[in-house]
Amino acid sequence: MEELYDGPTKTLNFYPYYEKLLKQRRKSTTVRLGDQTPRYKKGELLTLSCGWAVNESVELAKIKILDIRSAPISSLKDEDLKGESPDCRTVEALPYVLSAIYRRVVSEQDLVTVIRWAYLE
Repeated sequence: MEELYDGPTKTLNFYPYYEKLLKQRRKSTTVRLGDQTPRYKKGELLTLSCGWAVNESVELAKIKILDIRSAPISSLKDEDLKGESPDCRTVEALPYVLSAIYRRVVSEQDLVTVIRWAYLE
């Protein structure tokens, strides 16, 4: 008999320097470079993890996506970044933070995806 699994099957992974914010549940928004809307959907349940590589990461929590949208950085407002980490709470800082994470120059014209979630546990 086949077992049914209705838990999260996808992971939203973060580098270890966000671990404290995630464990304290002070981070509930992330901005990812490019259009991630085909990959994640509003209402979807995910595993939140932390590690340099997904296959070596540690599970921190289960989450539910509340909102997801893609837009150029230039069209975002500071309010869109509510729940982000302290280094990334203004649209002005966003290209610099993303440039450091993705190791390439990111400009205001780049398309990003803003993902907002709620912790389930």
